[in-house]
Amino acid sequence: MDSSENASLGNRRPSPVAEYFGRLAATYGDGEYYGNRRRAVLETIAGEIADARDVLDVGCGNGAYLAKFAAAPGNRRVTGADLSIDMLLSARNRVGVKCRLLCADVSRLPFKPASFDLIFASHVLQFAADLDGVVAEIARCVRPGGVLVATGRREDTVRQMLSAIVGPDRWREYGEVIFQRAPRREAAAGPDDRYQRAFAKSGLRVEERAAPFTIQWVDIEEWIRIRWMPVIPEGERQQADAMLAEVAKAGASRSLRLHEPLILGMRDV
Repeated sequence: MDSSENASLGNRRPSPVAEYFGRLAATYGDGEYYGNRRRAVLETIAGEIADARDVLDVGCGNGAYLAKFAAAPGNRRVTGADLSIDMLLSARNRVGVKCRLLCADVSRLPFKPASFDLIFASHVLQFAADLDGVVAEIARCVRPGGVLVATGRREDTVRQMLSAIVGPDRWREYGEVIFQRAPRREAAAGPDDRYQRAFAKSGLRVEERAAPFTIQWVDIEEWIRIRWMPVIPEGERQQADAMLAEVAKAGASRSLRLHEPLILGMRDV
């Protein structure tokens, strides 16, 4: 970003979601859980990445995926868009000048129609109040022959496992101390096929894939410390640490086979 771009970004008032994730800009996506999941996703869409010459990562965060898109074999232009200034500044530190970055709302993208061969949206649609409208806006920017790749809805296996280990009463305490401060996931309230129907309504041909990966229980503890501890008030962190120690002891020898569900929307030529 040049100085004028930075100045214009600084004048924007952040949305609650942008403000929330901005607090995680330095570390979001770090650790084995996120790393293994990211590698699985990249392997699953390797063909789409190889074919793309113009790539857009909407909700790019601090650039963890952007760096991989830019480093993939072949020549391509990579653009990242996010609502959070802090995330974009962290992304700039990660990717240098390899990618174009801009502050943008996914419901009002500042691009001409049919601008990109591949548009990637990792854990973005879950926060869309108007899912159909957001998907239509993203789909508008997909070229003929291009594809929109987004994460789909999934069972929260990690939290289900935590609940099974500590029991329902203790789990409610975990929810109050550790997990209650996440921003509301608007699209999560819809039916299971809501994403697929939104893609089809936008004129995209729908395909579903699963990106499997394995993590150890210690990776879950690391994930909680990276993802959740920074947003827990200082006065409650001692209690959260005690809860993590309890889980680490109960689940030390466990491993989990998970998958990241992906929905691909192809724009026919």
